[in-house]
Amino acid sequence: MIEKRDIIKRFCVEHLCKWTGNNSAIARSKIEIMAFIAYVILSIIFTYPVAFSANMIPGDGGDAFWYLWDFWWFKEALSTLSNPYYTQNIFYPFGVNLIFSEVSPLNAAISVPLQSAFGLIKAYNIIWISTFILSGFNTFLLTKYLTGNRKAAFISGLIFMFCPYRFAHALGHMNLISTQWMILYILFLIKIINEDKRSNALLASLFLILTAMSSWYYLIYLFVFTIIFIIYYQRTDKLLCKKGLLKDLSLLVITSSIAMSPLIYLMLDELITTKSNYMYGGGFIDYSSDLLGFIVPTLFHPFFKGIVTPIYSHFTGSSAEYTTFAGYTVILLALISILKVKTKDVRFWGFSAIIFSILSLGPILHINGIFTRAYEGYNIVIPLPYAFLMHIPIFSLARIPSRWDVLVMLALAALAAYALNYISIYLMNLNHKNVFNALAFLISALILFEFLAVPYPMSSAEVPACYSQKIADDIGDFAIVEVPFTAKSMYYQTLHEKKLINGYVSRAPDSLIGSLLSEPFLGQLMRISYLSMYEDIIEQDMACNRRSKELCHYDVRYVVVHKDLISDEQFNRINAFLLRSACDPATNETDSTYVYALRNDPRTPLIELNDGWYGPEDWNGMPTRWIGKNASLKIYSEKNRPATLSLKALSFYCNRTLEIHAGKETISRQIVPTVFITVNMPINLKAGRNDLEFCIPKGCQRPCDIPEMKNGDLRCLGVAIQNVNLTNVT
Repeated sequence: MIEKRDIIKRFCVEHLCKWTGNNSAIARSKIEIMAFIAYVILSIIFTYPVAFSANMIPGDGGDAFWYLWDFWWFKEALSTLSNPYYTQNIFYPFGVNLIFSEVSPLNAAISVPLQSAFGLIKAYNIIWISTFILSGFNTFLLTKYLTGNRKAAFISGLIFMFCPYRFAHALGHMNLISTQWMILYILFLIKIINEDKRSNALLASLFLILTAMSSWYYLIYLFVFTIIFIIYYQRTDKLLCKKGLLKDLSLLVITSSIAMSPLIYLMLDELITTKSNYMYGGGFIDYSSDLLGFIVPTLFHPFFKGIVTPIYSHFTGSSAEYTTFAGYTVILLALISILKVKTKDVRFWGFSAIIFSILSLGPILHINGIFTRAYEGYNIVIPLPYAFLMHIPIFSLARIPSRWDVLVMLALAALAAYALNYISIYLMNLNHKNVFNALAFLISALILFEFLAVPYPMSSAEVPACYSQKIADDIGDFAIVEVPFTAKSMYYQTLHEKKLINGYVSRAPDSLIGSLLSEPFLGQLMRISYLSMYEDIIEQDMACNRRSKELCHYDVRYVVVHKDLISDEQFNRINAFLLRSACDPATNETDSTYVYALRNDPRTPLIELNDGWYGPEDWNGMPTRWIGKNASLKIYSEKNRPATLSLKALSFYCNRTLEIHAGKETISRQIVPTVFITVNMPINLKAGRNDLEFCIPKGCQRPCDIPEMKNGDLRCLGVAIQNVNLTNVT
């Protein structure tokens, strides 16, 4: 018979256990909340002055302004129910597909309500800081699951959230600092093999999708990580033999594939439609990690910058790409875990750190620059696995090897957590709990000091008055041209909302820039906007033709020239070209911004080069093009009218006859000597397109075939042409 006291005892025990369990869960939640709050506070402190800047954004400008535009365009697309992956706001009127550009649709979507509440700049800064907070907190969750040690996990979160890789890409790569979701994917991928819960596969799929929507770079990286993960644990644990595991992995693959199928369709459609090669963009060698970069403090450090600058001057690429410092304290902790813990999980993270470090080094070894050694008159380089992998499409698409460092730092953060857990257990066994607390504080302080990047670089988001007053207030739907074009030009569009003839994307169809260069006005303007390119040989009043058959769809009303971004020589050439092209004299809105308005003059015939012309060359400041045996040009005219075609011609090496035909009619036959002569020929233009053929009956010669010239030029050269223009037009 059960006594009354036994019933009371059982009741108390059951409810005490239940109460204790609930309190344990509450205690765990409190610890996680406290960790999250700590990461918020530390993020604000160690990214100073970002949280306190009203009209400034973190970074050195550049791509940061592109992401401001990306956020704005995403909001505009949603409000008009347009496709956010295609826009005609840039590269107008051709437009451009953004599917292969480094857009970050998840961040852009999150920014929409923030833009409405706080404005574009604050929305950007809030999302920017949140990537630090969430990357730290999610690393805390991952390593707490791996080690069960909250203090070790907290320090691990500090390592990853403030690692130099993230600070370097925070200069402008919003997609690449969005590392928070990939960490949760890895957490639930690990849970799939450790726990028999179908929800883990669904959650892993969710975070894989969120990763892809933040940065498709990281989708590629996680694909490789998953393959390595499965292969490793299959060898150590016979992973695929576990009950239900194949179902969970299949669920992960199927659900994520279905969710991402619209994006995959858009990518395939763009590849097939444009027949462009988005895979290879170059940069494999220049943007590889340097072996010294893992042990040299960063250029962001307020105390070490002056010391390490001479070292970094030998590195290839840019500071955003070659910054891979791992931290001395972190490396030491990783070594302790590998040497002392020796579990299969630690070995996995150790192998991961090594594999991804090798991938980040790129196709050839860099040690203080590209590592070469002279041997028997040849420069020898040391090839690495990426020299082969770069030709595989998935690696070719992720064309910048140094970015694999993100997984190196995550692996090191995990190894550090294992090491700290080992040290904690060792000291606890010696009853030195307070010693570990003091040691944890010291280690945290050392890591934060080694990764210090305060004050973080900032860029002004002020918009020149000409955009807010002159251009934005001008009524109508028209386009403007920016010279030179930068990502900041796209940010200015968020205010004036006019179409931009030029544009900037990380990946564009092969034909896009060629299309712009082929246009008379834009082609010449783009050429003289850069030191390596020149004006072309056609001299004509370009602006008068902007409403002609070929240019009516541009409707360019203004050209904005940023004098502070070009040399005085370039500015003088651009200014002269624009004034010659029927622009009004510029209004100097600021010391560096000049706005040219295009005059609405009567339209005159438009000349365009067609086939057979070699590229433009600069002959003592005069644009010049060679033709071989044949070349052609087009003249568009609104009506039938007489005119005179004028040009200068020079024959290569010997005298040649130059014939110019308009259809079946020969309108000029001229012997051209080896010095420039002026050729004038009357021509009766018909309404519409007029085709002129340049023919050299004697043909052309290659300089490399003429011994006395000692010239290796392989081109077949006939006649050089300058100063093509129409005169006496009625």
